[in-house]
Amino acid sequence: MSNNAFINQVMDGLKEKGFLMITDDFIDQLIITLHANVTTINTMTKIAEIETQMLGSLLPKGSRQVESLKTLSTRIAEIAFNVEGVRDEQR
Repeated sequence: MSNNAFINQVMDGLKEKGFLMITDDFIDQLIITLHANVTTINTMTKIAEIETQMLGSLLPKGSRQVESLKTLSTRIAEIAFNVEGVRDEQR
């Protein structure tokens, strides 16, 4: 049995017994941090959009940067909501 399989088996066993492996405080802090990252990335996106508008064709990669930031923000928000769901299940 590989280390990962063993760890997964132990984690599943502990979950079945109702033991929490991550404290509520840690999960709450993680959620807050993820949402703060989304806010920061959204601000960076707005700045990149303004920069792209101001410099126009001088920044051919500007629109790709904006789209990349929007995608990153969406993915981090999804992770935050998934973590919230896990926290709610554990409570």
